[in-house]
Formats: sequence, structure tokens, C-alpha cells
Amino acid sequence: MRHRRFDSAMLLHFSPDSWLISRHSHWFSRADAHRPLPGTTSTALQRLLIGLILALSLAMTNLAMAQTAYPNKPIHVVLPFPAGTSPDVIVRLWGERLGKATDQSVVVDNKPGATTIIGAQLVATAPADGYTLLYAVNNTLSINPYIYENLPYKADDFVPIVRLVTVPYVLLVPASSPFKTLEDLIKAAKQNPGKLSYGSFGVGQGTHVAMARLLNEADISAEHIPYNATPYADLIAGRIDMLIDAPTTTLQLIKAGKIRALGVMGTERLDSLPDVPTVAETLPGFVVESWHGILAPKGTPPDVIETLSRVSQEVIAANDFRAKIRDYGLVPADSHTPDEFAQYLKEDARIWSKVVRDNNIKAH
Repeated sequence: MRHRRFDSAMLLHFSPDSWLISRHSHWFSRADAHRPLPGTTSTALQRLLIGLILALSLAMTNLAMAQTAYPNKPIHVVLPFPAGTSPDVIVRLWGERLGKATDQSVVVDNKPGATTIIGAQLVATAPADGYTLLYAVNNTLSINPYIYENLPYKADDFVPIVRLVTVPYVLLVPASSPFKTLEDLIKAAKQNPGKLSYGSFGVGQGTHVAMARLLNEADISAEHIPYNATPYADLIAGRIDMLIDAPTTTLQLIKAGKIRALGVMGTERLDSLPDVPTVAETLPGFVVESWHGILAPKGTPPDVIETLSRVSQEVIAANDFRAKIRDYGLVPADSHTPDEFAQYLKEDARIWSKVVRDNNIKAH
């Protein structure tokens, strides 16, 4: 009986669906499974070869899927803040856990400057493949679009992925300040209109706009002194009367007795500052908070967004992550979908843009 030729090169055209191995005009079909190979007296070797071929095909299919599954290379997160700031601390905390969950490195690229504009512009023009993300705060989408006339990006250049934390601002005064409570400060400001001063990290920066909201609510005025760098030296020395900032960077100074916290602008007192009242205890209903979140360039595939959101939600839900966030004076975000984050951003922009308009805040 004439046998069909069979050699290893036939593996190049193996199709597991048809059990067909072919190369040009030479072929080996499922029907041949019951015919002995040349030089054999049994079908055992033939069955073994077929099993090996099927196993090899499955392994190659799985390998191909693994090579295309997201993520399959390091993820870069652009952080528009310097090292050591509140966002820098939190992005590294999240990135470390995201990296472990995805078995990929998460690289933080610090690109500070221009109230997050430099970093945001880099990501807005980056490939929409999920490997370049933006760590954003309220300035990026809720304030900058309303104070800059020629902003080099638009809010819809990004796709929301996940909100990680809520940042309740804290009202601060020098340790030597005569103001022991928010009521003391408001009373003095009304008795001496425009005589008090406050610092910020720049015109239009979140701490500036947050203070504007507080002054409006309390119906008082104060002189704004914007800083290109940190205003803390002048606050500690008493050269400015007050400052608003995130608790992450203020806790150590408060506990060291160098500055005093008069009020927390969140919905409740902080675990890390239990003796500091909320501003709402004096001005009912008053809440001023920022947020930290992850955005991707517009056009990023939905399955990539879903993966990042799902894994990030698992990170946020972990008890150790939540405990560390609260130790920093921040509040872990509640569970939410990317669509819910998008709705949150719309409402946040509505609130902050009104403050910008009401106070005619412009940056150049």
C-alpha cells in the first residue's frame, strides 16, 4: 500500500478545526488516523503525534492571546506635579498595586508645571493604547478650561477611568495667629475688609479657587498673594494670614505645631485630624473638595478602559489601601464605573466654573 509522506514541516499548516495538516500537495487528514505511518505496525505512534500536534496548536493559540492581552508592557502614568506632593504620594501607592495586579511595571513620569497643563497636553496627544495615562486633579478638567483662553487641550480629549480619592481641603493659619477658630477669622475679616491676606500656589490653581469659594460663602474679602513655589515659609512666619491646601502635605506641619488648622472642608471630620471641625459646622452645607483620578487619551479601546477601571476598583477596595489613604487625610473614592466618573466630572466642572465666573478669575 502506498503511504502519504508526512514530516515535521506539515506542522506549519496545521488547522485544529479540520484536523488537517498540509503542505502544498501533501496532506494528512483525520481519516489517516486509523492508517499506520510508514514503518509502523500500530496506530499508537500516530495517535501520539496527533495529540502532540493538538497540544502544540492550543499552546500557540494561548501564547498569541497572551501577547495581545492588555497590558503586555509597562504602563506610563504622567503626573503633572513634582515629587513629594499629595498626588505623587497617591499615584505611587496606586501604581504599585496596579503593577502587581497586572504583572506589569507602572512608571510614574513627573511633568509638573502650569497648573497641570504640561502633563495634560502630553497625554492628550499620546497614542490611545492604554500605555500612557494621566493622573489628574480638579484643576485639569474642572478649572483650567474656564480660566485659560488658549488651553492646549479640551476636556473631551480624555476618557475617564477611575476616581481614586477625594481631597477635602484644609484651612490653615500660622501657629502664632490670633485666630483660634473660623469664627474668629470671619469676624476679623468683616471688621477689617480686605486687610487679611491669603497665599496660593498660583492664579487659578485649586487652592486659589477654593479660597474664593470660602470668601464668597462667608461674605468676606482678603488680599490674594499667589506664589510660584510653596507659600509655607511665609505662612509659618506669619507673613500671610491664611492658606488652603490638601491635608497630605499639611499633616506633619500641623502635628509639629508650626501651623494651625481651623477647618476641614469635607463632609466630615478627618480621622487624621479628629479635633479639627468641618467648615460646615460654622457655614452649614459648605463643602470644598478636590479629587484624584486616572484619565486616558480619547479613543482608548473600551476593553482597556474596563480593565483599568476594574483593577483600580479592586485596589481602592483593599483595606490596606483605604487605611493608608485615610492616614494621609484623604478619603477613598466609592465604587463607580467610568460612566459614573464622567457624570461626576460634569457636575464638578459646573460647580468650579461658576466660582471662576463669579470671581472673574483669569490666568494667562
